[in-house]
Amino acid sequence: MKTPYPIMLNIAGKPVAVVGGGQVAARKVRGLLAAEAEVTVVSPTLAATIDPTTVHWLQQPYTRAAVADALVIIACTDDPAVNQRVKAEATPGQLVNNASDKANSDFYNVAVATSDSVMVTVSTAGRSPHQAKQIRQEIQHWLRTQSWRDRKE
Repeated sequence: MKTPYPIMLNIAGKPVAVVGGGQVAARKVRGLLAAEAEVTVVSPTLAATIDPTTVHWLQQPYTRAAVADALVIIACTDDPAVNQRVKAEATPGQLVNNASDKANSDFYNVAVATSDSVMVTVSTAGRSPHQAKQIRQEIQHWLRTQSWRDRKE
């Protein structure tokens, strides 16, 4: 991915698929559920931190049919070949994040700092997730100290 175009997606009520059921998938699922997406997880196993009652769990290996209706697909298995296959088999209208290969993705996640009324995103364009996390933490701390953060307009 050369120069990304930053956007915020409204995925509330929209079908999103997560291929993989491990700890990376658990982090992705938490964020997707917070955004009120309709989440399907495709994986033979599910991390204990993913509540199966909050997602539609297809307890199976990845198949194209399992993600056919998803607007957004996040491939985060521990098998790079499967992650690449998810991207290769996606239709032109589907946005795919290959969590293990940002260059082979339509998008990638950013670090997010929030307060009641503000959301700030931080990205290093994939070059340094650790640095983005550090910056996010500093912004999060700063947001907590602002007197305007709870004012309604």
